[in-house]
Amino acid sequence: MTTNTRISLTILSLGFAIEGGAELYSFASRGSYRPGVNVLFVLPVAVTLAGLLFVWIGQHEWNALHRSRVRRAHLVFGLSLLGAVVAAAVVGLLLARPALGVPDWSRGLFGAAVGSLVLGTFVTYALLVFHLVPRPSKALLIASLAWALLVAGFVGGSMAANLPTVLHLVASRSFTVPSFLAPVDSLASYLFVSYFLLLAAYVDAHRTILAEPGPDPRPAAEAGRPGEVAEPGSPPS
Repeated sequence: MTTNTRISLTILSLGFAIEGGAELYSFASRGSYRPGVNVLFVLPVAVTLAGLLFVWIGQHEWNALHRSRVRRAHLVFGLSLLGAVVAAAVVGLLLARPALGVPDWSRGLFGAAVGSLVLGTFVTYALLVFHLVPRPSKALLIASLAWALLVAGFVGGSMAANLPTVLHLVASRSFTVPSFLAPVDSLASYLFVSYFLLLAAYVDAHRTILAEPGPDPRPAAEAGRPGEVAEPGSPPS
């Protein structure tokens, strides 16, 4: 396994510890500490980008299995970022066409887009290491995704219900923190469960990588193919 992959796993693991700790503190303090939109949206995206960057840098050193898995992770992360684009497009459309009001389809689409942005990062995290860990850690990854899906659903629903407030803030170009972010932060604080489950799985992935034997230093021509049998009459290698 490459050094870049180890760096990527370390960056992501530190991100899980920081985000999980912040959300746990917010949960335990019953809302007296609110990480805010930075931890909910910006920090996970930034940490994921940094981790994927190091994975991409070392891609020429991977085998075919790792390359196919990471391509899927990149695709899922790109689709989750598309959720932010869709949410912004819904807001832009409703502002450009005020006669539409705030129809139910716009609330549903806006909430689903925001929820996909929250959930997509967790799916990306799971895809990156799912093939590297044993079954117990695979179960942790699946449990993390299930919990994140539940929380993302509640966060998306809360954002959808407050779409009129979002439109008003954007139209008035107000930079004040909206009051509806408080309950959204409270819902997001439950993500500490998913972050710590991911952290446990990633620690196991580190162990797996460190236990892997190093590559055969001999050239491919010398090493030969596994199970290769010399042809009759050919000199021994």
